[in-house]
Amino acid sequence: MLKKKVTLFAAIGLCAAGIAAGVSAATLVQKVQSEIRPDFTIVIDGEVKTFKNAQGETVYPMLYEGTTYLPVRAIGEIMGKTVYWYEADKRIELKDEQTTVTDADVIVPGNSGGSSGASSTIAPQADEITLDRAKEIALERAGLDADEVTFTKARLDIDDGVREYDIEFYKDSTEYSAEIAAADGNIRSWDVDRHDVYPTQNTSGAADDIGLDRAKEIALERAGLTASDVTFTEAKPDYDDGRYVYDIEFRQDRTEYSAEILASDGTITSWDVDND
Repeated sequence: MLKKKVTLFAAIGLCAAGIAAGVSAATLVQKVQSEIRPDFTIVIDGEVKTFKNAQGETVYPMLYEGTTYLPVRAIGEIMGKTVYWYEADKRIELKDEQTTVTDADVIVPGNSGGSSGASSTIAPQADEITLDRAKEIALERAGLDADEVTFTKARLDIDDGVREYDIEFYKDSTEYSAEIAAADGNIRSWDVDRHDVYPTQNTSGAADDIGLDRAKEIALERAGLTASDVTFTEAKPDYDDGRYVYDIEFRQDRTEYSAEILASDGTITSWDVDND
């Protein structure tokens, strides 16, 4: 079969046309019939390119009324940019941040307040292991099953340019922490911390314990934000220097907030704001 080749310049032009059409037709949604063309080959600087979606499946150019279109992920790969999808206002952005519609690298939920107050999470790329697989790897290292433990942190993050999963969980009085490479599942760090007694998560707000929900509220009040503005990345009970505390972390856009709050009266003993 004769394959049609699309050069880099043509591909970029077609991509731009596709994005422009989406913007100009923002108020009008139409269903159209197009052709998926696996016989079209994208060639960039003499190298044939194959594009994949977030599930690792190959995606092909589409032909509609004589114009060839590429998926947004393909555009991002060609331009070396990260794809963001803002659910609230149906907006796509291509940015220079190096992280990874479902073919967006970062999906911003619709209840996050739109583009100005949205929380961002990093999604795994097509060639990376999933969060569930990272949790399985950590559990296998600990010799435990998921129903035996309580997870307190499970997220994809970037540390010194390396994409890795931060996994924390505990069983009884033992806490396990792992950093797992997203690329291949290798455990980059492993820590086991045994407490005399590991606190339980009190959500009822007993007299001597404000409860996890109240601790989260206190942290949000300090930041001047609401729960719908942020994504919580950690919320767990802990002991620090013999004191029962709650460790709270959450993100808004590229800003991360961290708080340590006394369980007894809600005093914030530690507060940190980190702008990535």
